[in-house]
Amino acid sequence: MSGSDWCTIESDPGVFTELIAKFGVKGAQVEELWGLDEESAKRLSPIYGLIFLFKWDKTLQTDISANVLDDVPDGVFFAKQTIHNACATQALLSILLNRADKLELGDTLNGFREFTASLDAETIGMALANQNEIRVAHNSFAQPEPIQIEHAKDDEEGEAFHFISYVPVNGILYEIDGLQKGPRLIDGCDDDTWFEKAKTVLQQRMASY
Repeated sequence: MSGSDWCTIESDPGVFTELIAKFGVKGAQVEELWGLDEESAKRLSPIYGLIFLFKWDKTLQTDISANVLDDVPDGVFFAKQTIHNACATQALLSILLNRADKLELGDTLNGFREFTASLDAETIGMALANQNEIRVAHNSFAQPEPIQIEHAKDDEEGEAFHFISYVPVNGILYEIDGLQKGPRLIDGCDDDTWFEKAKTVLQQRMASY
């Protein structure tokens, strides 16, 4: 199975909420943040992770790759991205599967998490590309997309947009980007501080554009 078997879906919080429900997740939804202030965070609490959509720029990747780990720490779910059209779905899964202790994932995601627990990141990425239940749920939201999402990164023609996740796992905040070799270590954190630390990183990244 190849990335072409995965359709482009609309980049919309409502669609993503329906998608994770189709995965079997209960008690969670996706909301769009219009600001990173404390009031917004409290209004949506509890927040399990953040997803950042940005225009991919090859010239910025050297700085962004700082603190990217060669090895995936125990307890962290990280999959190399092998599917061109599903970077948003992979970003969602990176949060859901890393916050399994806080969420009711359902049989499909719990089964996938258990199946891939001992695999390396590249193999997990290939396993995801061939996970039929997740793919069918994803493709049920297929529709034409006016911008290019996640196609050939080395192609300088056109625009490419990419989704990544920020999620706290075992007292550490990570940036999860399947195009990197591993998770990017941001900082130590707890449930009360991770959002502020993610906010600082996001503000720095947004300023670079």
